[in-house]
Amino acid sequence: MLAWSDDFATGLETIDKQHRMLIDHINRLEEILAAPQPTPAEIQFAHSLVQFLEAYADRHFRVEEQCMESYRCPAHAENQLMHAQFLEFFDRFKKQFKEDGFQVLAFQELHHAMSSWITGHILRIDTQLKSCSKH
Repeated sequence: MLAWSDDFATGLETIDKQHRMLIDHINRLEEILAAPQPTPAEIQFAHSLVQFLEAYADRHFRVEEQCMESYRCPAHAENQLMHAQFLEFFDRFKKQFKEDGFQVLAFQELHHAMSSWITGHILRIDTQLKSCSKH
């Protein structure tokens, strides 16, 4: 399980709130994947998670990129590139999901990718907003 800490803070409440929401969703997915047999409600959550991630990426990436640009954050270009790479991964996942439906292995891979994203991208790139937004 991932736990929010101040290490994830960007200094911008809107972005931090969105990051906390993402962590909550990924932790819920982890709970579902730990069960020997997901219930219909848990499978429904997985379906809603795909919709959430699609909307999240669209809205959150746009807001975050605008903030980085407006604060002239040096990580802006790298952030955009990493967002584009994530969207490519997620498009492949969605295509497989539409074709195959809920598959535990696919959602395990999604969980791994999202956990790595949270600990890697947010901690390494997004947190650079903290120093940029104070100027």
